[in-house]
Amino acid sequence: MLKKIFGRLTYKNRKFYDDDFDWENYTADSYRRRISSDIEPQFSTSLEGNQFRFDSQNGTVSGLGKELHPNVQLILEAIGQLGPQSLHEVGCGGGDHVANAKTLFPEIQVTGGDRGASQLAMALERHPELEGKIGLQDITMPFTNQWPQVDLVYSQAVLMHIHTAVSHFVALSNLTRIARKYILLVENVQCHNFVADLSALHAGGHLAWKSLFLYYLEGSTGARGILLSNEKLSYPELLSDEQLRVGVKFSKRRILRSAEDSARGSFGFQQ
Repeated sequence: MLKKIFGRLTYKNRKFYDDDFDWENYTADSYRRRISSDIEPQFSTSLEGNQFRFDSQNGTVSGLGKELHPNVQLILEAIGQLGPQSLHEVGCGGGDHVANAKTLFPEIQVTGGDRGASQLAMALERHPELEGKIGLQDITMPFTNQWPQVDLVYSQAVLMHIHTAVSHFVALSNLTRIARKYILLVENVQCHNFVADLSALHAGGHLAWKSLFLYYLEGSTGARGILLSNEKLSYPELLSDEQLRVGVKFSKRRILRSAEDSARGSFGFQQ
C-alpha cells in the first residue's frame, strides 16, 4: 500500500514523464482515478441508447445531459462524416471511444489496440461488449498482418508520447498499413512536427499509401485533428505544422523536442 502511495506522489518525477510514457506505471488504477476525477464530472464518457445522435446534414454530434469531451466529439463527428465500414483505435485505453463509436454507429465494425494489459482489462470491465474486439498492440513494433485492417484508424493522445529514437516514424508508417482509407490523429500538435514528418515519410517511400492528402479537421466544439486520406476530400488542406498550431499556447520545450525527433529521421535511399 505504501509503495502504491509513494508511486502516486512521485509519478511526475519519473524519467518517462511527459516523454515516452511510463506505461508499466500508468496502471488501470492511475487511469481510473483520472477518468473519475477529471473527466466524468464534466463530460459523458459512456454513451447509452439514444442519448446522442449524429446529424448527417451538418456533420455534428449532439445529445442530452453532459457534453462530450471536445476530442471525443471530434472523433465521433469524423466517423460520421467519413462513413467507414470499419475502424480501429490505436491506444484504446479504457475502451470508451471504441464502445461509444459502436453505440452511435452500430453498423460499423470496431476494434481497438493498446500496449497496456491493465488498460485492456479495465476496458473489458467498463465495456464487456468489447470482448473479442480489443487486444494487445504496440504500434512502434514492426508491422504484423495480425493487426486489424480497417477503413479508418485513429489515435487520441498516443503518438504525442512517443519520442524514443525513430519510434514515432515507425508508428506513423504502421498506421498507413492498417488503414485502407483514412487516419485521424487527435494529438498535441506541438509534440511532433506531424505535417513535416508525414510529408518526409511519404516522399521517402515509407508509407504504404501511394497518395497522401493531409487535411485540417475541427470538431464542432473546437478540438482539432489531422486527417490523412489516400484520396482527395473536401476538407481544408493542411500544408504546414505552423498552420496547425495557430492559436495554440506556445511551448518552447515541446517545439525543441519535436525538432530533435524530426532530425533523427533518414528518409528513402540516398545515393
